[in-house]
Amino acid sequence: MLKLFQTLFQTPRFQAGDRVNRLHLGSLDRTDGRVVAHTDEGVLVEWPRNGSGWERPNALCQQG
Repeated sequence: MLKLFQTLFQTPRFQAGDRVNRLHLGSLDRTDGRVVAHTDEGVLVEWPRNGSGWERPNALCQQG
């Protein structure tokens, strides 16, 4: 049970190659990104239309 609570409050971790979307104010504003790297500074994501950029891990959701 404790493990479940820990996962609810953890910062998500992404692996290189994961496909992600970015949420802003409750809606998707960027889609189909590919994670290039996940560091202590954030997540470097390559977006199909907007190039690449650093994102906060909590603003991203992984595509299924």
